[in-house]
Amino acid sequence: MKVLYQITIGTGNVFFAGTNDKISVMLVGSLGSSEKVCIGNLLRLTQGRNYKMNLKTKSELGDLLLVKFYKETYLLHDEDWLCSFVSVETTNRLTYYFPCYSWITDSTPMEIIEGAARKRHEYNSPILEQYRVDEMQKRQEEYRWAVYASGVPKKIQYDKAKDLPRDAKIPLERPMGIFLAIEEAISLLGLGKKKHSPVQQYTYISPVKDYVMEHWHEDGCFAYQFLNGSNPILIKQCTEIPEKFPVTEQMVGQFLGSNTSLQQEVQKGNIYLVDYEMLDGIKANPEAGHEYLGAPMCLLYANPVNKLFPIAIQITQHPGPECPIFLPSDSHCDWRLAKMWVRNADVQVHQLVSHLLRTHLFGEIFGIATLRNLASAHPIFKLLMPHVKYTLHINIAARDLLMSEGGIFDQAFSSGGTATVEILQRGLERATYESMCLPDNLAARGVEKIPNYYFRDDTQKIWLAINKFTENIVDLYYENDASVQSDTELQAWVKEIFTEGLLAKQSSGFPSSFHSKTELIKFLTMVIFTCSGQHSSVNVGQYDWGFCVQNYPSIMGKPAPTKKGQVTEADIVDALPKGIKKNKVIATTYLLSQPAPINTELGTYVEERFTELEARAHIADFQKALLKIEQEITKRNQDLSPPYTY
Repeated sequence: MKVLYQITIGTGNVFFAGTNDKISVMLVGSLGSSEKVCIGNLLRLTQGRNYKMNLKTKSELGDLLLVKFYKETYLLHDEDWLCSFVSVETTNRLTYYFPCYSWITDSTPMEIIEGAARKRHEYNSPILEQYRVDEMQKRQEEYRWAVYASGVPKKIQYDKAKDLPRDAKIPLERPMGIFLAIEEAISLLGLGKKKHSPVQQYTYISPVKDYVMEHWHEDGCFAYQFLNGSNPILIKQCTEIPEKFPVTEQMVGQFLGSNTSLQQEVQKGNIYLVDYEMLDGIKANPEAGHEYLGAPMCLLYANPVNKLFPIAIQITQHPGPECPIFLPSDSHCDWRLAKMWVRNADVQVHQLVSHLLRTHLFGEIFGIATLRNLASAHPIFKLLMPHVKYTLHINIAARDLLMSEGGIFDQAFSSGGTATVEILQRGLERATYESMCLPDNLAARGVEKIPNYYFRDDTQKIWLAINKFTENIVDLYYENDASVQSDTELQAWVKEIFTEGLLAKQSSGFPSSFHSKTELIKFLTMVIFTCSGQHSSVNVGQYDWGFCVQNYPSIMGKPAPTKKGQVTEADIVDALPKGIKKNKVIATTYLLSQPAPINTELGTYVEERFTELEARAHIADFQKALLKIEQEITKRNQDLSPPYTY
């Protein structure tokens, strides 16, 4: 008696996912396998469409374990195929679901495991055990660690995106380089000599950009950026005036109002500091004509009406006769140029540390370790894959087009050349687990109560939503602390993040193992937040705040002033980037702030890897929580000028 299986095969809905090649399918069960059956007799599998077929076997296959696909080239043209899923319904109405989301690129058979989440000890079948061994062996061969530079997180071994495994490549209609084409962006934005026609030329409407263009020179706008600009993670409460920044009552008392003093305001918690000490002693990139890079400090005051203002700036870390402390009461030109030196330092730290290192390179660490240590059936692989899937492609393209020798950083940023690696090294030295976990970071910086800190307000809500979601997923798949401790895949994953990615720096405070569910939940929250909310906050606003070169000076063309009263308007103009360098920086911030070619909102699991109903319910709850946060932010922003939308 023959047994009928009804099969549905999904083709991915991305560019070039379909194929004309001959695809055959085989079912593998606990009691045997079906014959290899051709799909549709050479019928094209079309992008975004499902194909249904019947498969008959001579006897029951038992519990279905795997689906196998075979591909043969049709005529002379080989076409890759992206399978999104397979579902199989048996004669007794039992449905098996096989999430795939992988490309089959050659004649090597592709196996897909049944979709139940499994940890290392839960495969319960020699067939599935062998599947896992083969899968992880292939992954560890395809994804290997490589040295980027001494003292910098390790990277994937590939230098060109074209060499990546097909599953790690963003499915694009055009090469990734087109999306990072600086010259094209310059033309599109109408910055260069060659401009698009008025119809083609890009018009970007943003209330934040308009605000910056109108108010960049004001102290309030300058200070606001430390809270809600493109780099809102450096400001900290000043609990005592540093010896290296000898600001006195006589200098700043007039800016604090009557009946108070600098020391009183420090004790009240109203004085804040931004310190770019990590730039101290680093030489700018002289080969590109960038000779000047400061390491300034800026003291700020949160006044009784909840406004934040700068009250003192020192351009280096070394006070003395040739390093004056600039004040709002100094000449208009002195004070404006001093603020520009702070902005220049912020540009370097923002791009290389807050953005590149702490989101992109850390995301790459998490992604490589996930691919090398967690099988596709592992619940944490299913949880994390949407957040790290295309990070490798994006980072390789950025290193190739922006960070390479002679790239945009070398051409147009003070921190190009050898300074780039030095700053990344110092950034990693200062990157602690505490600083990567938002609640701990905010507490350590003492900024829980500073007014109008919308970055803090919004990201706290997002962190809590992610934390609740990861708690629900961990509770679903881990009964107790012992089940976390005994998960060898999970322990290998976190150890490799620490040893390979973070270079085993004990001072970082990053864990190299998990002892409890609580530790795991916090770490997973940090990973997801880093790749989503944290990245968005330092990436999306770059063009808004960087379009105005006076507000975003990527290089300084003259040395810092060593005396007060000598700076002129001409000196300020001479210090700012000009011409093609200015245009390239504006174009770069525009390109980097755009959504990725394939962009998925946080909480949207386009790839349905979880098959358990409880897990899918937790995803739905997560989406509801995020929607509520979005609605609260939208309502808040109606009364804000400018709104905070990052």
